[in-house]
Amino acid sequence: MQPYASHTRALRVPTLGGVVGLMVLVLWVKPAMSGLIDVPSGQPLSFMEYISEAEGKLVRFRFLTPEIGEGYDYMTVFPDFQHLCDTQVVPVLSANGLKPEQIVLSMSSAEVEFGQDDPEILQFFEVFRPENGACIWEEF
Repeated sequence: MQPYASHTRALRVPTLGGVVGLMVLVLWVKPAMSGLIDVPSGQPLSFMEYISEAEGKLVRFRFLTPEIGEGYDYMTVFPDFQHLCDTQVVPVLSANGLKPEQIVLSMSSAEVEFGQDDPEILQFFEVFRPENGACIWEEF
């Protein structure tokens, strides 16, 4: 059994304008979704990848944040995780009827293949559990 899904999945993705569209997210390949997402810190942030693991019990949403470590430290971007989970991830999960037990969000200063480590690339991670349409932070 593979630790994560290796297939293409069509997900309904609410857009920033409030219109629900259909976006194909391709695992291991940068998806067609583009554009910056507004977050409390004001840092430039864009969607990079969606990964489903453990038969959908764990989902990962990866974000590109090229300025972390350069003007945006962990404490500055920490509120961005809750904002992303509540405003971006929960609507996507809901629109697609997905009910994971755990949500992992990551921010990366550069694109790096999932599962690979590069000491030159800074990454931050946070874990949440979905509950009643909200994200509950799980300190790990």
